[in-house]
Amino acid sequence: MYNLLLGVLCPRYLEIYEQYSSSPKMQAEFDNHQKTFNYVSRNSGLNVTRFIDVYKLYFGLSTETEYGFTLPSWLNAVWPDTIVDLAIREYYVSMATTEMRKMATGYLLKKIVEDAKNKIISNTNNNKFGKKIYLYSAHENNVAELLISLGVFEPHVPNYGAYTIIEVHKMNNEYGIKILYENYDGDGPQVLKIPGCNTFCPINKFVSLIEEYLTTEDLCGN
Repeated sequence: MYNLLLGVLCPRYLEIYEQYSSSPKMQAEFDNHQKTFNYVSRNSGLNVTRFIDVYKLYFGLSTETEYGFTLPSWLNAVWPDTIVDLAIREYYVSMATTEMRKMATGYLLKKIVEDAKNKIISNTNNNKFGKKIYLYSAHENNVAELLISLGVFEPHVPNYGAYTIIEVHKMNNEYGIKILYENYDGDGPQVLKIPGCNTFCPINKFVSLIEEYLTTEDLCGN
């Protein structure tokens, strides 16, 4: 089992993130929610100026709710709908540009493609001892970011234990992948359809659709 983003910082990503967050476009977006930011800041004692500040607050509030604690009455005006909506917006900020997506998900996507191709080679060679499954441990933001890069993200905060399954299949003598997502809010994992492909996506087609996010170099500047 691999653990994604094992405490490793990406200076280049942080630089681009700050540049984008400080851009006129994002400043205008933040200004649209200034009334809410001011309300939360005034009542929580936090300095809330961006979506990421609300995103961080969301997890504290959701944890208290899950443990049965009563939230302060001032939150009735913004919890859960407004807080959740603003927290979700942070995912889009964190994945706003192709370069940011490359750094956030490119290494994982590259590994997924390599693993899928190795599995295909193993099956072709009738290798009974080849790996049958690869597991990757991550945080909820990694799950959301992966779904965004794949073009299948629906606005939500992934629940604890949410996971993405990328399966290798062979249909009509052609290898391809199927993607499923489990968020524990329905009747089992849901099959996802990547834009530009079917639920069964031939491996070469799959690679071509995500190619712009794949990376073979160190983009982080460590």
